[in-house]
Amino acid sequence: MSGGVYTDKKEHWDFIASTMRENIESNPLHFVEFAHVGQLDAEVIKMTLDAFHGPEGSCGVTSSGGTESIFLAMLAYREEGRKRGITKPNVVAPFTAHAAFDKASFYLGIELRKVKIGKDLKIDARNMKK
Repeated sequence: MSGGVYTDKKEHWDFIASTMRENIESNPLHFVEFAHVGQLDAEVIKMTLDAFHGPEGSCGVTSSGGTESIFLAMLAYREEGRKRGITKPNVVAPFTAHAAFDKASFYLGIELRKVKIGKDLKIDARNMKK
């Protein structure tokens, strides 16, 4: 089930449960009390920047799920676009794109242009160009 359960291995879920037990009361907004959460975020961001050869001055942010991740990415691109003078941003995405693209577009004032997919379930570049 996409977006739901990715494995049925008991060992995996035991690990997840034990990790959640250790951190269930943590709140990253209270970074003094829960410094380990900030440290974890910093380490994950550093590893990601290293893996993708982030240039000097690169930064990052962690999120808690697909919707938030898509929303934050669209916010970042909208803000970068504003710096470049783009006043009416748009995103071109297939009709099969995650619903978060619709949500983020609505809240962030971004036009969402949906493109049909082909019989092979792939996006059609000609439709994107139109």
